[in-house]
Amino acid sequence: MVVSAVAVTALYMLRFKPKAPPAARPVPPQTATIARTALATTATLQGNLGYGTPSPFTGHKSGTVTWLPVVGAVVGQGQPLYDVDAKHVILFLGGTPLYRAINAQATPGPDIAEVNADLRALGYGKVLTGDAYTPATEDALKKWQQQNGFTASGALAVGDIAVLPAPVRVASLDAQLGASAAADVMSLSSTTKHVTASVDPHQIDTSVLTPGLKLSLSLPNGKQTTGTVSALTASGAASQGASSGSGGGGGAGGLSMTVDIADQSALAGMDSGSVGITVTTGSATDVLAVPIEALVAVQGGGYAVQVVTGDGQTSMLVGVQTGLFANGLVQISGQGITEGLKVVTVS
Repeated sequence: MVVSAVAVTALYMLRFKPKAPPAARPVPPQTATIARTALATTATLQGNLGYGTPSPFTGHKSGTVTWLPVVGAVVGQGQPLYDVDAKHVILFLGGTPLYRAINAQATPGPDIAEVNADLRALGYGKVLTGDAYTPATEDALKKWQQQNGFTASGALAVGDIAVLPAPVRVASLDAQLGASAAADVMSLSSTTKHVTASVDPHQIDTSVLTPGLKLSLSLPNGKQTTGTVSALTASGAASQGASSGSGGGGGAGGLSMTVDIADQSALAGMDSGSVGITVTTGSATDVLAVPIEALVAVQGGGYAVQVVTGDGQTSMLVGVQTGLFANGLVQISGQGITEGLKVVTVS
């Protein structure tokens, strides 16, 4: 019986042989299309939000300090900066400190021009111009002095006013009430917030950083805004740009960078914090590009791409010159390389 069963099974298998599996079809290669686009490479730096490096302010009026502003106060043109012997020292704006008495005996000069300009800006003497002390200067000074509790002498002594280039923010107080006023009184900083960063040349090619360069900023609150490079200070060198650099030095061969932020409203509620700075290090517009995976290294150096031929089943190697690499793409050019061609990315 066993022999009979085996014989039947063998006969069944001979009559009903299983079909051979179908031949495997070749998997077509993955392709990409040569596209015309714009490419950009970026680098990210870390900066700090703040008011810049404070500068010490030294008083030049003899007497005793009797009033000081609070730290963080902003002092503008025509406002008191501090008090000496219960009299305000008022902030005037200009580039030349008051280095002599301003009176009828003073010869024309830039200090008088600044006094005239400040008095005019504050509403005293609408036609007050020039760099000479005139009867109009005397009249305007007397009116200003009367309004601010001074003796209406029509003259100014050294130290009666503080002349600085712009409104200031009180960063710290170096003097106490009752101290001598002819000393370091306080430290002052800019009234506007900006970002400072130390730039390591090993991290980024510093040649791409120039005054006026626009940057993308990631603020401490997570919001995005833009800024403009206003100053670059090389380690141990003077600054380049419209204003001096602030922040820590960039180290040997590095830079200290100051970034101005035009939209100060974006910084509301933030006086400090870490800021991400995105710098565009390279860019190319209206170029042909493919995924980096499409490049084929050629023996002897250089690259090629496998251009898919008309039947879609075959390809041929075409030599290319590469340009910018960015975001997984590479700029290519070469004879026969045109927009819309398909190239093999994965064989």
